Amino acid sequence: MKWTIVMAVTACAALAAPSGAQDRYPSRPVKLVLPQPAGGAVDLIARALADRLAEQMGQPFIVENMPGANGSLAGGNVARSPSDGYTLMLAVDSNLVINPSLYHTLTYDPFKDFAPISIIARLNMVLVANPKISANSVKELVAYAKANPNKLNYAEIGIGSAMHMGMEQFKFMTKTEINRVSYRGTAPAITDVVAGNVDLMFTGPPSAKSMSEGGKLKLLGVASAERIALLPDVPTVAEAGVPGYTMASWFGLLAPAKTPTAIVERLSAETKKAVNSQIFKDRMKSVGLEVDGGTPAAMLETMRSDTKRWAELIKATGITIPQ
Repeated sequence: MKWTIVMAVTACAALAAPSGAQDRYPSRPVKLVLPQPAGGAVDLIARALADRLAEQMGQPFIVENMPGANGSLAGGNVARSPSDGYTLMLAVDSNLVINPSLYHTLTYDPFKDFAPISIIARLNMVLVANPKISANSVKELVAYAKANPNKLNYAEIGIGSAMHMGMEQFKFMTKTEINRVSYRGTAPAITDVVAGNVDLMFTGPPSAKSMSEGGKLKLLGVASAERIALLPDVPTVAEAGVPGYTMASWFGLLAPAKTPTAIVERLSAETKKAVNSQIFKDRMKSVGLEVDGGTPAAMLETMRSDTKRWAELIKATGITIPQ
C-alpha cells in the first residue's frame, strides 16, 4: 500500500513539474538569435524588443548575431535548440517564405522546425529612381520600360532579398524587362543609384525620404497597400499604375517546434505589449518601420500565404540561385 501511494505521488509530481516550470518562465536569461550581423534593421528591432521584454519579464534577453548561409546558420541553430523557450529567433521574412523555394539544402523547415510567436514589425519598400530618368511616375516608368526593354537597370543586395524580389514581381506584373545589378549592401547600391550608375531600386522609407529631400532621388511610389505616414504625398505603386502591387519585408519572432503552448502564448502576449509601448513605436517609426505584434496564428497564416506567393513568382520567372 505504501509503495502504491509513493508511486502515485511521484507520478503526480512528474506531471506537475513541466507546468510549474512553465509558470516560472523565464527563470534565466533568454537568447535571441539573429540571422544577420549587427547594425542592420533586424539587429535594431531585436535590441529594442529585447530591452522591452527584459523589463517586462524580469530576465535578460541576450541578442546573438549569427549571420551566414542566408539565414541557414541561425535557423539551423535555433531549430536544433531545446524547446524550452530559452532560445528564440528573430527572422527576416525571406528566411521563412522565400529561401525554401530558392535553396535545396536549407538546414531548417520553416513550418516543421519552428513555432511562430509574432510578427514584430514591417518595412514598406519605396521605389526610387535617379533624377536623370525621364519617368516621373510609376505609370511613366512602365511605359518607358516597355518602349525600351533592357535599357533600365535596378540595384539589389542579394537574390531573394526584398529589393530583388520586389523588382522581379514589379517586372512580372508590368511585363517589362529591367536588368539586375547586384551589390553587397544597401549603402553601395543606393550610392550608385544617386550617382546615376544604376537607374532604380527599392529601399526603405527613411533613406528614400532623406535622399529625395536633397534632390538626389525621385520617389515614384511606396509599395504598401496604403500610403505611409513618413511619405504621405507619395502614392502607392498600386494606385500609381500597378493595381494589386505590394512589397513589404516583415520580421518575425519564433521558437523551436514543440515549445510548450503556454510559453509561446506568454511570449506572444508579452511581445504584443512590448511592440505597442510608445517607446518601441517611436524607435521603429524613426527608421520607417511599422509595428505589428500579431498572434501566432496570424503569423502562421502570413507565412503560408507569402510562401505560396513567392513560390509562384519564382516558378513563373525561373529565378535561381547558384548552389
